[in-house]
Amino acid sequence: MKIDKLLIEQFIREKVEVDTFTDAQIARLLSVGTSTVSHWRNKFSIKPADKFRRKFKEKYGGDALECFDMMIKNRATLQEIASYFGFSREYARQVYNKLYDGSYSEHQRQRRYR
Repeated sequence: MKIDKLLIEQFIREKVEVDTFTDAQIARLLSVGTSTVSHWRNKFSIKPADKFRRKFKEKYGGDALECFDMMIKNRATLQEIASYFGFSREYARQVYNKLYDGSYSEHQRQRRYR
């Protein structure tokens, strides 16, 4: 059986980068082992999917990321964001760092001096 490497690469790249699938999810679709998908993904230099955004949406609703972003733009405090979503202020800080690749307090300092 001949395997079309280009087709496999395109499929895996789409599932990882667009659909944010894990290796296990892709393996189930292809009826192969997780280690096989991991091997192919590494061979094609495809980084694992960032599952945080997808999981956040699943847990807090389809518009959760947009709502979080709007609250940040409207200068909501971390405590206000935490209260809205029902989690701790510390988790709100961690979510901010994960989504925006930076410190919330640094973001606030920069906004103050604009």
